[in-house]
Amino acid sequence: MANVQHSSLSDPELHEPKGVSTAAANTVYLANGSGSGAWTAVNRTPGTGWGQYSNATYVGTNALAISTTDVLLPFDTNVNVTQLPISLTGSTTSLMNLGTETLQFVSAGDLHSITFTFSVYSIVGNPTIIDLKLYGSSDGSTYATLLGETTVSLAKGTGQVITESSLFAVTSNMATHGARVALKTNTGTANIINIGLISARVHKAR
Repeated sequence: MANVQHSSLSDPELHEPKGVSTAAANTVYLANGSGSGAWTAVNRTPGTGWGQYSNATYVGTNALAISTTDVLLPFDTNVNVTQLPISLTGSTTSLMNLGTETLQFVSAGDLHSITFTFSVYSIVGNPTIIDLKLYGSSDGSTYATLLGETTVSLAKGTGQVITESSLFAVTSNMATHGARVALKTNTGTANIINIGLISARVHKAR
């Protein structure tokens, strides 16, 4: 075997990971377990991430009516998707399907956080609370499995800004089919505007 100085080796004879001679600054080689991998920015390795979403329809004087029957909380706008979690291949994983208003998750066992916010534009018929429910699905079609529930007071009336956060572990069904959020009042109607959501993968399952 020839005695060659390490400093004289060139791609692909290097002992460092393949592609090191052309790898961008501040990147690391991330193996995929199949004998290959990719150079990935150090600050964007697979793991945590978040997405921010809103609704551009229910703003100003155009309010969404929440009454005593479940109403799906709608989203239609990506506000900030630059910090979505990424896969081993470097592709991003969206945390919201805007076409179906479905929250999406990366993996079962992840620790996930969601924060909703909206403003009360007006109140009719004296409702005292809004009930927020997180529904899951076993088939990706019907979302009727209650995953979590909280109630918020409407005591401050018109102009009240409501913000609610939840931290939970992602189940296998949630990872496969996602989840949806529905709102309803105990009586009467609450009209809401300025709907927003931050969905975050705060810890990656090991």
